[in-house]
Amino acid sequence: MTNLVRALFLSLLLLPGIASAEKLTVALYEGANPPYSVIDESGESGIFIDLFDKIEAITPYKFDLVGYPFARVMVEFDAGRVDIEPGVSESWRQQAKELGVYSISYSVSREVIVFKQGKQLDVSSPQDLYGKSIGLVRGYSYPWYDDAFEAKKIIRIDNLSESLLLKQLLYDRVDQIFIGYRTILYYQKMYPEYRSFVVGNVVGEADVKLRIHPSKAYILPDINHALRQLIEAGEIQKIYDKYR
Repeated sequence: MTNLVRALFLSLLLLPGIASAEKLTVALYEGANPPYSVIDESGESGIFIDLFDKIEAITPYKFDLVGYPFARVMVEFDAGRVDIEPGVSESWRQQAKELGVYSISYSVSREVIVFKQGKQLDVSSPQDLYGKSIGLVRGYSYPWYDDAFEAKKIIRIDNLSESLLLKQLLYDRVDQIFIGYRTILYYQKMYPEYRSFVVGNVVGEADVKLRIHPSKAYILPDINHALRQLIEAGEIQKIYDKYR
């Protein structure tokens, strides 16, 4: 390679879009997980999909969004085959083999208790649910209630997804469930059969962040810079409002 050809080659690499962007694997929970991932006849959309589209536009990274069952996400992250798990609080992953490193917070997650109409009760502490059974997504952690679950003072009935939890409640398999506030609002908006459900007290609240595998910790400055830009421009709020 002559010096002229070499110089031209190197200059091309410096042009925007010529150099290959690093691709990072982002875990989505398998199947529809609205409003975070929405799969319907029009294709795929959702909060996480829109968020990573925005981040990709202002960072040097490409994102491959892959759906896994929740338990598989934990295994793949531990093994370093998943680079980013979105929408996570550190308090939810304290028992994980690989804790990960975290971005700045970009939103707040609120979990609520939901009842069939006529079966609601006021819940302000774990003691209010002693002796009762609660439907939950398998693997989800509720730090305010985990000790009571461990001691069997409250019986947790695990299911694979929020959609299955709602069906359990609809068909009287359980009397109450814990579910994300945005998730129940989305399902009530989209499916009339859930509109009679009663949304009760908040049972968990946490700042959510991007959980990043430590092998990719070097991306944190770029990711945090992008998140700050999107927060300050109101773009993240617009994404969340889109799926209310």
